[in-house]
Amino acid sequence: MRKVLIVLTMVCALFMLSACGNKQVLSDSKMVSSLRKEGFNVTDISDSMEDSSIKVVRTANNGKYQFEYYVFKSEESAKNAYKNNANLFKEDKEFKGKEKHGDNYDEYIQETDDYYNKVVRVDKTLVYVSVNADYKKDVNSILNKLGF
Repeated sequence: MRKVLIVLTMVCALFMLSACGNKQVLSDSKMVSSLRKEGFNVTDISDSMEDSSIKVVRTANNGKYQFEYYVFKSEESAKNAYKNNANLFKEDKEFKGKEKHGDNYDEYIQETDDYYNKVVRVDKTLVYVSVNADYKKDVNSILNKLGF
């Protein structure tokens, strides 16, 4: 019995470790549907973008704050956009951020006196957030539901 328990513990630990580095976001249509259920007005602003590497750009606004999410044509384009946006936050030397990377994602978070800034890339999708610090918990709750 003890051997079975040890084996089961090891299998569970391996399963948990293998899942740590991977995230999965909702599809664009499910993301729109989920955001609308959460009270967001979702607007497609893809036509206003001149970058041909972008497939879809949407803003999500609930009257308190807004964030943007992008779907790129390639993962490489999404990675470049992540680096560019993270570097914009990093330029503010007064406030250090935290960066995490996984198998299919990158994340940069910066908190200032007034703002909560976050850029997350999962596969070909990127989310950009710069909101009043009061909404940090709310934003993270929504992003977690979306797979970010």
